[in-house]
Amino acid sequence: MTEKIPLFVIGLPKDDPANETLSSKFGSSLDKVQQVLSHIIEAKISVETQNPEGSRTHYDATATVTTSQNQLVYTESGWDILKIADDLCRKLEGELSKHDNNRQRESIRKREY
Repeated sequence: MTEKIPLFVIGLPKDDPANETLSSKFGSSLDKVQQVLSHIIEAKISVETQNPEGSRTHYDATATVTTSQNQLVYTESGWDILKIADDLCRKLEGELSKHDNNRQRESIRKREY
């Protein structure tokens, strides 16, 4: 059983529905990616809002995934927090295709000599 990766959302109030959306969607993507990138230490999403008191709020989100070897940084901005969460998840899940070759490696036992 794998451990749950710590995920921190910074810049949004805890009771904000956008906070719940970001943490649930990005958390499920982290669980998917953890099967391939098992050396993930933590993940952090920092959100900056512009014009929060107006009729629309503009969000700038930066997701940082810290692994034992490097940091993966994804940025996204827009008016819709749901679209931003989906785009960040899509970018994170793009790491799966980069590591495809490692998962498709032929078994040593099945080699013919």
